[in-house]
Amino acid sequence: MSNKFLLLFLVFLVTLNGVHALEDGVSIPLVADRSTDGGDEGVLLGAKVIVTNGTGHVFVDTNPYTQVDLQGSARLAAMVASDVLGIDQKSYDFYYIIDISSPIIGGPSAGGALTVATIAAINKWTLKPGVVMTGMINPDESIGPVGGIPYKLEAAAASNATLFLIPQGQSTVTIKKTVTTSKGALIIPEEKEETVDVVELGKKLNVTVKEVNTIQDAVLAFTDRELTKPLYKGAILTPDYLSLLEPLASNLKNESRGMYENTVSSVPKSQFVEQAKDILTRADKMYDDKKYYAATSSYFNAMINLRVAQWSDGYSKAGDKEQYLTELVNKVEKQIQSSESDLSNFTLYGISDVEAAGAAESRITTARAKLDEAKKLKDVDAKIFSLAFANERARTAQWWLTLATPEDKIVPGSVLKDRAGWYLSQAQSINTYMQTLIAESGIHPEITNAAGEDIVHAQKEMERGYYAGAIFDSLQATIKASTTIGLLGNADADKKIEQSMEAAKVAINEARLAGIEPTLAVSAYEYAETIPNTYDKISQYSYAKMIAKTSVVLNSRAVSSDKKPVKPTITPYIPEPAIPTPTATAKTQKTKIEIPAFEAIAAIAAVLIVRRLNKR
Repeated sequence: MSNKFLLLFLVFLVTLNGVHALEDGVSIPLVADRSTDGGDEGVLLGAKVIVTNGTGHVFVDTNPYTQVDLQGSARLAAMVASDVLGIDQKSYDFYYIIDISSPIIGGPSAGGALTVATIAAINKWTLKPGVVMTGMINPDESIGPVGGIPYKLEAAAASNATLFLIPQGQSTVTIKKTVTTSKGALIIPEEKEETVDVVELGKKLNVTVKEVNTIQDAVLAFTDRELTKPLYKGAILTPDYLSLLEPLASNLKNESRGMYENTVSSVPKSQFVEQAKDILTRADKMYDDKKYYAATSSYFNAMINLRVAQWSDGYSKAGDKEQYLTELVNKVEKQIQSSESDLSNFTLYGISDVEAAGAAESRITTARAKLDEAKKLKDVDAKIFSLAFANERARTAQWWLTLATPEDKIVPGSVLKDRAGWYLSQAQSINTYMQTLIAESGIHPEITNAAGEDIVHAQKEMERGYYAGAIFDSLQATIKASTTIGLLGNADADKKIEQSMEAAKVAINEARLAGIEPTLAVSAYEYAETIPNTYDKISQYSYAKMIAKTSVVLNSRAVSSDKKPVKPTITPYIPEPAIPTPTATAKTQKTKIEIPAFEAIAAIAAVLIVRRLNKR
């Protein structure tokens, strides 16, 4: 689509919707680098950003068409700008018109500037002339590192820029230059590295070079306006939250201990029983520290181990082993059906507690996926593990329904469906952008699969009408992809953790001020406090923030209802019946069974960014 056609189309939309006039958009210079026969050089581009009332669409037009990463930068700019300003992104449409005079190297470095322009367009602010910026925008509002900074600075200076903003920590950069030498009739090219002090280069070019760490820093430099972020100093794990979680944690503590005692007496030498013992010890410590959700998660892990021990022992003693496995499949199927029945009763009159319903729908979807996986597996050990996981995961759906705090309002199904589709689209877009950045770094794509599984689950939930589950699985996918992006090239992981924790606190407090107790959000926050891994910790804090904000948006669209959902009761543990016919001992599986952590990204972040910068 040409710029002229898009502008005419925008005029039509503006006229049709009666929203801000086209001239209310904000123009901002973008700086990039391009490859030429003589090496890399900087180039200045022009961009116009328009924000109107709408339904959450992001339109990107470039002339000529350019890479996916520039498209992804624009989508991320809309998301971050909305988050920074505390607005519902789905209430606006965002238009990014970018004139590219020649092919450029990538597009992520425009993200920071596009976000500044988006914030200015929403607020109808004017940008100061002579300011040019390069830097990625990360989902956590920080400015990420980029390549080609000296070339971009030269291009900015040639366009009479007076202030050049760069990511924090990049005042001194290393670039590669091709130097040719002659030996007789031969011309031999040689690539050499050169360290450049960007601040000193700026002085020579009469341009002030300044580092910026966050989008708030960049907005201040462009507009002289401060975007302040509130800090919340109150308790997150409130007495109300603790009193809600404690009965469930206590129940599972007793159940898992009873399950352990029963199993250790019948399968005394199983490694799974020993693993369960270790997990239970850690879980009891969490319980004593009033980390009730983290404790329930560990009791869940322990019960998977115990279930595997029981079923592996039962398989080894079964006379008809194929029949035994068939009976296990049927047993798990019945448990999933029981959970589905409880969910159906809970949502019979509509969904009041979206978090509880969404958590249950997500867990049932995971259980079904694991059961389907188990049916296809030929390896007995792997099959039994998948069945045990599916069985216990289905039970956790019932646990979540018991934690529901329903009100006298429900969120209409049409609202949930619309939101679920939109969040899924956002997750797919951010995940594609993340994969593009990773691919450019040369790292194998296996490390990027975490978000993909959540997207697949969200798609299944959309098909089944589990719209609340689709919302939260889409949010989970968005967070996993976003966390990966935010850690690329970041050296201060502790600061990232602190920022994500504070953002979660503020969002949870906002939900409570709106009359909502965001149980799922608080549980994610609590769980994050117990995680040692940087990536997982940031992901859980960020997930807590997203859940709390989403709950506020959904609750604002709730309508009155005089019906109350039916909450299930937790099914008590029933010991596995003994199978008296002994046969050969089953194979020993040496893999420790616990819920797998997300992929650790922080350890390879430096490698990723070095490869990316060298490539540029």
